[in-house]
Amino acid sequence: MFHISKHTTQLQPDEPDNFELTYSVDNSDPEIMVQAKELYNKQATHHFFAGDESTVEIFNALKEIALQNDHEYFGILELHPDYEAVLAMLKLLVDAVPEVPEKPAQGAIQWMDDMHPNCWMAWQNATFYLSGGETLISNFEQYLLRRKVSKRQIRIIKL
Repeated sequence: MFHISKHTTQLQPDEPDNFELTYSVDNSDPEIMVQAKELYNKQATHHFFAGDESTVEIFNALKEIALQNDHEYFGILELHPDYEAVLAMLKLLVDAVPEVPEKPAQGAIQWMDDMHPNCWMAWQNATFYLSGGETLISNFEQYLLRRKVSKRQIRIIKL
């Protein structure tokens, strides 16, 4: 089950929409899609996910919403090799890079740097959903800000 609650403070024009997410598994909980819909940016047509193995379930729910809305989604996850089979099983269209526990987000950032410039042009205006470890989120957010992504495009999901 996921519990998502949006911070209720007034956002400034360039502040991100941040979300708190409590994670526990309960396969009988039908609320996951409802909660993911609260997080989903309906105004965006492109949705990019970045995280680790702890984020697969929420990203899968967001994927379903994107597909229902005929929106594009993609992403990069830092995973232990044992988790890569789950991506195929869920048909979650994200790339995986090996996790490096001493350097969270470094593999994902390198993957982004290696992205073809035309791909970046298509995705630079997406909504970015960041989740996973605190350092991974922070490092990837700083990377996006250096790439001139607006804070309003970044949604942080804290597990």
